[in-house]
Amino acid sequence: MNEKLTKNFALEELVLSETAERDDELLQQQRNPPQEVIDHLRYLCHTTLQPIRDKLEFPIHITSGYRSPAVNKAVRGSPTSQHCFGQAVDCTLSSRFLSDPGSKAVRQEIEEGVETHTGKSIRESVNANFYLFAYVCLHLGELDIDQVIHEYGLGYGKPAWVHISASEGKNKRQIVALGHYVPRDKRIQDLGTALEFGV
Repeated sequence: MNEKLTKNFALEELVLSETAERDDELLQQQRNPPQEVIDHLRYLCHTTLQPIRDKLEFPIHITSGYRSPAVNKAVRGSPTSQHCFGQAVDCTLSSRFLSDPGSKAVRQEIEEGVETHTGKSIRESVNANFYLFAYVCLHLGELDIDQVIHEYGLGYGKPAWVHISASEGKNKRQIVALGHYVPRDKRIQDLGTALEFGV
């Protein structure tokens, strides 16, 4: 179960589910995904998560990865969610990223990228998850991204987590924002607008 998918990501963390932990039957389904799902998770880790982790040089915490059909139903997820196929994760970056001396260079690189596209500096009130979101947005062309989503949280620049999905063949390169502060008709974002969430 603790199979390493890449240097920093193991199968175990990608199938964890607090919902499944409450029910033995759900837990068995969740911990024993089909081989196809494991292959998708490996692809996601190799092409997207590990390259992001290598660049940030900082741990990425997976809050939700694969969801078995029963778990997805229990959390009222969409039946077409890429989580159901092992093609998506919700993840967070520790707030320590904002102050750790070891992350200074990559923080500056992200800040420069945002300023290049918006003409403005990142405001001090953004959280670490925004840096993760901004990094992925700035590198959509290099990473195998279907969707990156700035999800919920306290507002623009303060997502509660970042949804990242990747799969062979889709590569939609789509930037999305979800939350009470996002008008329904403004969910899909272009790069410049998305980066302005943090300025």
